[in-house]
Amino acid sequence: MVSVYLQGPKWFFGADASLEAFAAVIAFCVAFAALRVYRVTRERKYAYFTASMMLLTLSFLSRAIADTLLEELLFTLPSNVTGLIFFIGYVAHILLALTAYLILIIVTHKITDKRIITLLFILTLPSLLISGSYFLSFYGLSAILLAFIAFSYYQNYSKVCKASACMVFISFALLTLAQVLFLFEAVKEPLYVAAHVTQAAGYLVLLFALVKTSLK
Repeated sequence: MVSVYLQGPKWFFGADASLEAFAAVIAFCVAFAALRVYRVTRERKYAYFTASMMLLTLSFLSRAIADTLLEELLFTLPSNVTGLIFFIGYVAHILLALTAYLILIIVTHKITDKRIITLLFILTLPSLLISGSYFLSFYGLSAILLAFIAFSYYQNYSKVCKASACMVFISFALLTLAQVLFLFEAVKEPLYVAAHVTQAAGYLVLLFALVKTSLK
């Protein structure tokens, strides 16, 4: 039996699913913008960036659908299927998101050794299975991975000093902050709302940065 635990205050149910769907739409737009840049530049980093954003699109979409069903926004679910929907929706959300972050780590830090890449996946993904709280482990791992990605983009900005590079750094800094806010949601429920808003803002800034790059 899978126990179902939905994050956030009950009064925010529905809004969280909407913001997750919104994040999926933004991530898809970012993926499309990155694909356009790749077609022009033929730089492999944009191809990997496109792949990671598509994974994040599917990740947010799976959670948005799961939350919509579990929060019974459209209709009431039979009790015998809620655990299965929770498991499928959230496992897909977590695994797809972490895979996307790992791809970004590999790209931003220019990791080419396949053994190290394999080690990263082996150490990161299975650790969720042995964790006592998959929410804490997921947001903790996400915060660490995104912090390294943000730092890499900060180093890139300090070298090129371009507005688009600064926007990319800011976007990943916001995404890192969002994961930290999710971690402390249990302490103060309003942090859950702030986390969703910060996350959406991060993806919007990233979209603006890529649109700016593609218009050059």
